[in-house]
Amino acid sequence: MSAPDGERIPLSGLLLQAGERPSCSLYLFVRPAGAWHLLPLEDAISSQGIDVLAVSTRFARNEALAVFERALLDIGAWTRFARETLGYRSIFLLGWSGSGTLSAFYQEQATRPTIADTPDGARLVLAEAGLEPADGLVFLGAHASRARMLADAIDPSVMSEGDPDGRDPMLDLYDRRAPAAPFDTAFLTRYRAAQRARIRRITAFARRRIGEGRLDPFIIPRTMADPHFLDTMIDPNGRAPGRCWLGSPRAINEAPSGIARVSTPEAWLSQWSLDDSRVDAVRSVGAIDCPLFVVENGADDAVPQAHLRETFAAARSKDRQYAVIPGASHSYAGQPDALAAVAGAVCRWAEERHGS
Repeated sequence: MSAPDGERIPLSGLLLQAGERPSCSLYLFVRPAGAWHLLPLEDAISSQGIDVLAVSTRFARNEALAVFERALLDIGAWTRFARETLGYRSIFLLGWSGSGTLSAFYQEQATRPTIADTPDGARLVLAEAGLEPADGLVFLGAHASRARMLADAIDPSVMSEGDPDGRDPMLDLYDRRAPAAPFDTAFLTRYRAAQRARIRRITAFARRRIGEGRLDPFIIPRTMADPHFLDTMIDPNGRAPGRCWLGSPRAINEAPSGIARVSTPEAWLSQWSLDDSRVDAVRSVGAIDCPLFVVENGADDAVPQAHLRETFAAARSKDRQYAVIPGASHSYAGQPDALAAVAGAVCRWAEERHGS
């Protein structure tokens, strides 16, 4: 594809066809910074009658570099390719997990482009990009924003980014000296405030780096310490306590890999900064009127149900639906019945609007 500045970007994807002939409708599933290797979800949907195009952006396997405003150019290229080259009549964005917020952001900017630069100040006029809106959006087990997810998950016990081992034990969820679940309101208020203070310290650091022209990546240690992983009374659903979608949250918090573990200053402002990131599904759905289907996983062990319910409540579309899949975890691992129920629900929704 060609970007507005003339740069050519190689992209890759995989088309799953439900039958010998293409279906009338297509689900476009964009991994924000992952590769297009398949999840069970894509295969489950295509097996029920609707084709799925699973694709990557220019930031495949490079989350540390991802500036999501630029990723919208890639979604636009895939949307045009699906319509003009593949010939699909209707294109629906399939927004599972992190792709939900990005898909909503794309639909907002394709409908009413307002962005003229990236959060670090680089020029990027989306009105010049010719982004084509999709025909609908499925928001499936998706968080409201990466910035909000990280603000709730980052470990506030880290007192200095230069010394991740120097921690406040009373704010370390995994230290025996800290309060134990269930957590009282006073502790949670202090904890959340300390999390946001840490996010803003990192944001100030990223801005200084940009001002100095230093755009090399930096490490963000300990980013998996959301109290809701330990206390199921916070955003209660059917999830098990002491677990997250990646396994043990304590182990992931201490591991060298995890969410937002490495970032460039530009990517931090675009994805993770509470004060700079524009990628927010609650705001985006309030600016679009395309058909919207919000699906909550009843035992989601990654995304709190509040994210989906707030997104649905903010939606402007008159054609909007909400569904809960009882017992479904975030990734449906070992849950064939839940996976089939999710696939069936999103396929029926698309068929009711534009056929299969």
